[in-house]
Amino acid sequence: MSDSSAFFISDLLQACWLQLIDLRPARLSKLNTPNYPCKTCHPKACYSPPNSPTKRRDMKLSNFTCWAHLFTLCLVISSASCDVPEQEMETAHSLEEIASGVYFASSEGTGEMLLMSNAMVIVNDEDVIVVDSHVTAESGRSLIAAVRTVTDLPIRYLVNTHFHFDHAHGNQAFAEHDHLDIVGHDYTREKMTGDALAESSYLTLGAPEVMAGRKAALESWLGDAADDERNGLTAQAAMMRRHIVALAEVEPTPPSVTLNDRMSIFRGEREIRLVHLGRGHTGGDVVVYLPSERLVFTGDLFFAGAPFLGDGFADEYPETLERLKSLDVDMFVPGHGPIVTDKAQIQVTQNYLADYWTQVSEAYLAGLTVDEAVAEIDLSSWGTSAGFSMRPPAVMALEVAQMYRRIEAS
Repeated sequence: MSDSSAFFISDLLQACWLQLIDLRPARLSKLNTPNYPCKTCHPKACYSPPNSPTKRRDMKLSNFTCWAHLFTLCLVISSASCDVPEQEMETAHSLEEIASGVYFASSEGTGEMLLMSNAMVIVNDEDVIVVDSHVTAESGRSLIAAVRTVTDLPIRYLVNTHFHFDHAHGNQAFAEHDHLDIVGHDYTREKMTGDALAESSYLTLGAPEVMAGRKAALESWLGDAADDERNGLTAQAAMMRRHIVALAEVEPTPPSVTLNDRMSIFRGEREIRLVHLGRGHTGGDVVVYLPSERLVFTGDLFFAGAPFLGDGFADEYPETLERLKSLDVDMFVPGHGPIVTDKAQIQVTQNYLADYWTQVSEAYLAGLTVDEAVAEIDLSSWGTSAGFSMRPPAVMALEVAQMYRRIEAS
């Protein structure tokens, strides 16, 4: 899988909505052009090619179709082998050392299971700290197996950057190990001790029923697939079946150790700072800052794309990102997509958030319903910025509804 497209598999669940199963994809070869976002952006925020229609409703239709096509494309570009025996689970991850003893676990892995998000592994002198656990117990166990390929030291802490299913539903795999604490924000524990499987983001984007629709779409598309597409679609349908089975095992497991503001872990000469910079993507985002290594794992608080705001605090988000800017780092290791080294991307995200919030506020003051606001809000200008776009309708509805709640709470 190429570096330019592989990370798209990381966030398929965020891009899924039920209407997708009613669409039939165009030939995938039509999408294999530099104008499409698989070369540059995060799938949560895929944008239309520059020469697509610009009017709002035309753009919405164009983007909706684009997302449907991209869902297929992102599946097809991953590995053609999906039915991996359990004893070979360690091959589902690929670790990249990005600093001495610090490893980036990209969501692309080896393409043998859906990991859905990035993770980070910190190997210390006497123990290991893992950041985020992926989407299922199976993917969490695969991450643990990957750790064993670089060290035999015990895993002492798992850190949750936030509560979302694609980052924290692998927790139970770590909870199976003795002398291991799961660390997260108070808010993350609160959300995960509640009915985490009834969260609107999970029901809309990641629940078994949603995945069953994706699998049905893949299987239905096989009938019209060209020969060069068939093997990929077949393999990805098998991957989706495997993922649906894995979802049945999920038991949300909350952090056993919590913080409200910050917490530091000292290991020899290394300091690992767990910091809540403020509310943004969720009410309890935690970044993992390694001052000596000059890097920070940001989770979904920041990546090269448009953050999901369905559980977010868009009114406070830009200020939180301003605090992120103040960290003395060269590398932002995100929860999705590639590592970011250009701090200017943070300002792009702040500008996007300000535009989105302004438009939603105007819709609210005009008395528009959520659905009416979704139809009127125009984010098409962000199609020229890598990773930004108009939102899929179901995702946008979650985001607008949450922003309405924030306006009413102010």
